[in-house]
Amino acid sequence: MIGGVNTRGRSTDEDRSGGKVAGLVKRYTKRRSAGGSVGHGGNLTGVYPDAIEFQRMYLTGAGGYYLADCFLIGVIGTYLFTTFALEGAIRNGAYGAMAFAYVGSWMFFIFFAYLELFAPADSPIYFDRKHRKVYKVLQSGARRWGFFGPRRSRLVAYDWDLVDAEHHTTLQASTATASRVHHLVFLVRKSEDDATIVDHFTFAGVDFVPELWEYIRRYMENGAAPLVQNEFPPVSNMGAYVPWSDFGAVVPFLDQPGRRWKEQPWKTLFKYIGMPVTVPLYVLWLFFNRLTVWTAQKVEWPNDITNDLGRLIDELDLRTGTYRSLRPGPPPVL
Repeated sequence: MIGGVNTRGRSTDEDRSGGKVAGLVKRYTKRRSAGGSVGHGGNLTGVYPDAIEFQRMYLTGAGGYYLADCFLIGVIGTYLFTTFALEGAIRNGAYGAMAFAYVGSWMFFIFFAYLELFAPADSPIYFDRKHRKVYKVLQSGARRWGFFGPRRSRLVAYDWDLVDAEHHTTLQASTATASRVHHLVFLVRKSEDDATIVDHFTFAGVDFVPELWEYIRRYMENGAAPLVQNEFPPVSNMGAYVPWSDFGAVVPFLDQPGRRWKEQPWKTLFKYIGMPVTVPLYVLWLFFNRLTVWTAQKVEWPNDITNDLGRLIDELDLRTGTYRSLRPGPPPVL
């Protein structure tokens, strides 16, 4: 069970229906359309000659965000308890409450450190229609130091015919509101004769699940083009990282100060006023971002899989006769 989504048991209509699985909205069929609307909703991160790529996330760009936030929560929680409650707790012998307060302040930090540190450097999902395969990154084996530390990350291949798709929802609630979060969940069966679920992968927080599933289904089953007319292929930024590239957002005088003052004087003034807060926060995030990158585990890419995928397609490729079928219509005007 991950994030309230049940991925255990057997992947059959009988075992996954009739209210037996909380949050299950619908099971999809590869041979039947899920509706008229189709689209990847911005989830597509790469196009190959006979494969599409999703959810490629680079630790250089996003890693460490939650670690930095939870570090601040831990520091603030520790400071507040030490300043306002520690003396009373010692006087009353409430040592259990003391331990709970200090450990509780850092629980989220520990949790996200477990998730983000020593994680795979890249976690793409590929749908290869030529070979009818799905590729994903899998972490296996025990962590080096028990609860914490690196473990092996590798790319694995599953037969498309053994992969089932489901629409799930989970409840996200706060003190004021409650809302449903939608997920496209893929279950991997053990074999054609054994429906036991051996693995899964999820497109979490998808606003339009039927449209995304139908996009993948039509690509894999009907040979549909991965791009629509006038759509540009996603551009990979793998390995690209300039640590001070967005520093001008928090330190105005580093990025065209004269122009900023002229075009947005009040906004620039508030940025100057906020620098004592925004600059330390950026530096804190930068530290944890680098920490996630330094501890990231390199993914093993088997040669047979990389050969099957081929190379990433760019806009120049789509303007040649070889790859014109990947986008219908004339090339967009640059």
